[in-house]
Amino acid sequence: MRRCLTAVVVVGLFSLTSRDAAAQVSAGDLAAYAALNTTPIGALTPIMVSPGMKGEKEFDSFSGRYSHFSQTGGSGSNQFGATYYHQAGMNAAVSGTLGYISPSCTGCDGATILGADVHSTLWNNAESKSTSAMSANLQGSLGYGHMKNGSALSFAVGVPLGFSMDQASKSRIGFFVTPGFGWGRLSATGGTSQSGTRPLVGAGASWTAPAGWGLHLSYQAVVINNGGNNVGLGFSWRMN
Repeated sequence: MRRCLTAVVVVGLFSLTSRDAAAQVSAGDLAAYAALNTTPIGALTPIMVSPGMKGEKEFDSFSGRYSHFSQTGGSGSNQFGATYYHQAGMNAAVSGTLGYISPSCTGCDGATILGADVHSTLWNNAESKSTSAMSANLQGSLGYGHMKNGSALSFAVGVPLGFSMDQASKSRIGFFVTPGFGWGRLSATGGTSQSGTRPLVGAGASWTAPAGWGLHLSYQAVVINNGGNNVGLGFSWRMN
């Protein structure tokens, strides 16, 4: 049953991505694009600390994150963030993120960003006792960004699909892809606001040492015509 549910959600998200990318861009689309990219959901590229937590013991993890945003025909920005991740039970995890967006253009204002995520595994093959693990997960994300002349609010749902494999050295490599769909609202000081929805797509790879620390490389884009892309690096430390 859960495998069928996962397949339906993934196909639906990819269909929305293809349909919306080809549609005419509206004021709401642009507002959603800007809002998502001014919160951790779009500003920081995703990382996957646990490829599929079902049956795993509780643990805490801390990660430092950096992303560079490049915009077609425009200036880019650098994003810095820190995330605390807590696996709260046999199949639930929560995380909180604090970060800052630093624009590359001279005189442009930065933004302080906050985010929260809830993560659950729909299916994995942990019971197969294999050296490799596959999982389909569900993630809900809430983001907020504060700028000098306004603010951004966003919400997104994604389906991270992960694969990881043990190495002879007892380290572990992992890969994932995350189709998603988000809502964003951009508000200017004085009360004017605009909102809309956009699809997202992310992907990444990781290497985790036996001691529990890991290195991450990832990519993300909020899908829109002539939109920009985010490429990021991360360092994680599993504390217990």
